[in-house]
Amino acid sequence: MPAIPALITSIFMSAPLGGESQGEGWSAVGVQRDVAKIHQLRCGPFTCTLGGGNGEAGAFNTHLVFMRAGNLTIGQWGHRRTLSAGDIFVGCAWLPMTFDAVDEIELMVVELPAWWAMQRFLDRFLILPDLYVGRDFFAAEIIAQLARTVFELEDGDDAGAARGLEMIADLMRSALAACVDPDKAMLRASGRMGAILGFIARNLDQPGLSATDAAKSLKCSVRTIYKTCATYGTSFSAFLTEVRLVTAQHRLMRTDERVSQIAYGVGFSSLSHFSRLFRARFGVQAKSLRRIRSRVLH
Repeated sequence: MPAIPALITSIFMSAPLGGESQGEGWSAVGVQRDVAKIHQLRCGPFTCTLGGGNGEAGAFNTHLVFMRAGNLTIGQWGHRRTLSAGDIFVGCAWLPMTFDAVDEIELMVVELPAWWAMQRFLDRFLILPDLYVGRDFFAAEIIAQLARTVFELEDGDDAGAARGLEMIADLMRSALAACVDPDKAMLRASGRMGAILGFIARNLDQPGLSATDAAKSLKCSVRTIYKTCATYGTSFSAFLTEVRLVTAQHRLMRTDERVSQIAYGVGFSSLSHFSRLFRARFGVQAKSLRRIRSRVLH
């Protein structure tokens, strides 16, 4: 059944969105809603293993998995959790993950940039092994309904999508605080790359961030920061720049902030330096991207 693992990989490793696909008893629909990609999936039994991020920006995403029918066992960080209808699981794409479904399942997956999730609800729980909200928690169904509502919005309703995602983030923060056992914290090294990303997300607007700053904040050596980033095929400086540029791109497309305001707001101290890096990364000038957005909206 090769199509199923390929489909799971495409959803959890940030492949381009497609229309509805059908075959071998499965179907999938994916839509873009503000900063999130939201997928609805129905499929039969399968087993799949994802190896985690390889340094590409798309691998550093957070996934909210909403079970709607069937049972799915997800393993991450050495822990396994079997989800049933109504359960919510938080997965981190930069770490290996396993999936095992023994029957037909239906789920919704909300894919969020990790920097966005960490700024809003994930930062306190980053080094915990099992981020899970059970269906018995009073707000679980409310969060799931919000996700469905955002999925069903009309294309172009960016304001509605942004409000809905912010509400989901606020509720997830409260739900995780109520449902996650803080005594199960792992050694910080187990989630080191995620911790580095969390540090960047919390300090993104601060110019001059360095691996030394990260090491001091995370209570480890600078060598550990360098080694961790190298394991993911990147460097601290390159990773920091990538997160800043992707954040700037999001703000350019989703807000009316001035280009200079965005550049300085994500930590660049030089507007000309930001402009050069932005064009090299996205193949278009930041001001041109803003004009393209204006034409699309009007």
